[in-house]
Amino acid sequence: MKLGKWLALVTVFVVLVLLCLSVGSVKVDFADVLRALFDQTSKHRSIVWGLRLPRVLMGLIAGASLASVGAAFQGLLRNPLVDPYLLGVSSGASFGAVLSIYLATVSGFQFLYRLPTLSFAFAMIASLVAIVLAKKDGIIPIVELVLSGVMVSVLFSSATITLLMLLRRNITHAYVWLFGSLSGMTWNDLLSPFVFFLLFFWASLGLSQQLNAMAIGEVQAKISGVNTEFVKLIVYSLGSLAAASVVSKTGVIGFVGLITPHMARKLFGSDHKVLLVSSALIGAILLCVCDAIARVIVSPSEMPIGVVTAFVGVPVMLVLLKKGENHG
Repeated sequence: MKLGKWLALVTVFVVLVLLCLSVGSVKVDFADVLRALFDQTSKHRSIVWGLRLPRVLMGLIAGASLASVGAAFQGLLRNPLVDPYLLGVSSGASFGAVLSIYLATVSGFQFLYRLPTLSFAFAMIASLVAIVLAKKDGIIPIVELVLSGVMVSVLFSSATITLLMLLRRNITHAYVWLFGSLSGMTWNDLLSPFVFFLLFFWASLGLSQQLNAMAIGEVQAKISGVNTEFVKLIVYSLGSLAAASVVSKTGVIGFVGLITPHMARKLFGSDHKVLLVSSALIGAILLCVCDAIARVIVSPSEMPIGVVTAFVGVPVMLVLLKKGENHG
């Protein structure tokens, strides 16, 4: 049964990637997509290779990264409502992005080119501050971590709102970034999100047994010999790096890291070795589909992808919660 589910998931993944490559302001058929991928003389090659493939790959990387980080964080904190932005990553990244736009507006210098850098830097500052505030005597208590994450998020959100009020020009650019977009992605944009995703994914898979133990309870995990503080530090740090690298390129994309782990648990169970892989695949599929919808729903314009993930994510989350109540 599990093998059938995996085969179905991989098949859906491949088909939807090809479908997403065919969707856009210029319609490209499946056959033409395949021809463009492998034939250098194809008339659609520049569209597929130059514009759509980097965008689709970024969607796959971002979806897989956010979903797997969400799965690890939920297991680590034993809280199904946790997402990858727990430590204030999204608020810090948003502040960095809006600060970049504001500086470009008031100074005339091209700070917009530094937007991903400032966004990533402030995302990591936010997560680092949250961890430092929560840490007591070498221990990172769960309650304190959640509270410090909330406080850091509120602080950076307030600063972002202040900058938005001061902005006169480029405010539309700021709002589009705050709701996320995969528009304009290039091959160069893929490197850092991909590297940090692989780093987190490799480390979290290696710690999957420890994550399973900690999902039952931290005390029980310590009794069984798990170095819980080491696991938390690695997962929080690398997870925040992975999420920050995605958000710095795409803007804030909500719900993917929240709902995807629930979907994966329903289909494949709670073993983190399986859960992380299935969450990554489902997250990649979900974000790829949402991006395709964002491209066509108000064509020739584009809807921010964060709006689409919210419209898709809320009903899915409600259905999952309702099913959970019924089984309970």
